[in-house]
Amino acid sequence: MLTYLWRFLHLLFAFSFVGALTIAEWNGRAARATADWGRRAALWGVVRTTTQMMGLGALVLLGILGNLLAVTLGLSMGGLWMRAANGLWLLGILLHLFLVLPAARRLVAAGEAGSAGTPDPGYGAALTSWRIANVLLGIFYLLMLALMVLRPLFP
Repeated sequence: MLTYLWRFLHLLFAFSFVGALTIAEWNGRAARATADWGRRAALWGVVRTTTQMMGLGALVLLGILGNLLAVTLGLSMGGLWMRAANGLWLLGILLHLFLVLPAARRLVAAGEAGSAGTPDPGYGAALTSWRIANVLLGIFYLLMLALMVLRPLFP
């Protein structure tokens, strides 16, 4: 019975993570499209909160529940597939902590400065960092998806 619970929760947080990526991407696009600094600050605030709570939170729980599911399925934690999945998961967490979240914080700060009447000259650099981090997150997501689909090929 636990296998079904872990699988359900694992899938729930997988969808939550992808949903967070989608919300952040579309709000980021809207923030880049507007010239109103007040709106821009609000949209980047949504991106930061979504990335922090839903993105990172779902990613952490996704990995924990994935490991619980693997144990109940009898998968070897020392196997190549589990090492690859856990390594990629840890890479995703580090990507979130050291690239995505700092870029989102800088964008919020730049948006708030702009809405106060003093546009931050670092906005362009923060935006570039954010976009690079999002591309890396997209690659991470595709690699994780490929790893999940191709599990039968690994010993």
